[in-house]
Amino acid sequence: MPETDPLHVEFVSWDDDPPVGGQGVYVRELRHALTDRGIRVTSRSGRGPFAMSYPRITGRRHLDMSIALNVSPRRLLDANPDVIQISGGPGGLQLLRRLPKPTVYVAYHTHRQSAGWKQVRRVFDRLEHRSYAISDTVAAISPSTADAVVAMGIPSAKVVVIPPGLRMAEPPPDADTAREENRILFVGRLESEKRPLDAVAAMNLIGQRVPGSRGVIVGTGSLGRRVQDAVAATSGRVECLGALSDEDVVREYFRAQIVIMPSAFEGMGMVALEAMACGAVVIGYDVEGLRDTIGSRGRLVPSGDVEALARVAKELLQDPKQLVEVAEFAREEVRRERSWPRCAEQFEELYRQLLR
Repeated sequence: MPETDPLHVEFVSWDDDPPVGGQGVYVRELRHALTDRGIRVTSRSGRGPFAMSYPRITGRRHLDMSIALNVSPRRLLDANPDVIQISGGPGGLQLLRRLPKPTVYVAYHTHRQSAGWKQVRRVFDRLEHRSYAISDTVAAISPSTADAVVAMGIPSAKVVVIPPGLRMAEPPPDADTAREENRILFVGRLESEKRPLDAVAAMNLIGQRVPGSRGVIVGTGSLGRRVQDAVAATSGRVECLGALSDEDVVREYFRAQIVIMPSAFEGMGMVALEAMACGAVVIGYDVEGLRDTIGSRGRLVPSGDVEALARVAKELLQDPKQLVEVAEFAREEVRRERSWPRCAEQFEELYRQLLR
């Protein structure tokens, strides 16, 4: 294909707009950035405006969509795309049959990196390996994810690292831009891998040690009732706001001084990036994904150490100068390094290389 010819890419992902998690955010923002470059992007997803129909068999919707696509993979060729791009990994899709078009798999994180039952991980690990093995390229979103893909036995020559961009948010017009002193925030799905109960526990400890501190939980999920019960036991030191609009989440980022991320693992760590870009300090567990995303821009503590989360948060809240220095450094670094237009440029280069 000549360099001047318009490209047509088919996105295939269970999550889409409005996003449930990081994969949906990634798909939405990259689609916009590629379209701005003049690339035609069609989409096939499990939910949202581009949702395809598929039978409900297992109760896990991304797995049901994977089954449907493996039964009829040629559905992905209906729009005659030049390149097919598939969201893989936990929460993503496993396509086990090679397609007659160049195929790119986006690896956010792997089943081997994820939490959960070892036996289940082992089964999905084999399916994931097959998907990556028959693809032309695996685009990992971080170095740690790339290492995990290579550790699965995928040749390193097939794996590239293309970091996600970030939509640089500004305070909503009606927002009070002054940060609320001692406000601590958690944003994420209320699921076991995000460890929201650790967030509540850490916020409760901070509230006991830093007078006037306020913990805020934003999100919904299967652990919602347990989180609500834990919040109720904090004597008002923590509140749960449930699901919020994108604009209201941004407002919370600009209100908080600290965002805590006690995740068991992360692929992108989009919450960390968004929070740092909005000027909040991020404290997270030292796990794959967050290690890449936060690094020296924030603070990392041993995984599962709620006491360390609370201790580091207290130290920062009681040292306003250090808190501001860490926040400003992180904000400048993230805003300089992360760009969806740059991410789209790298993907276009990859697509054209595959077509050549």
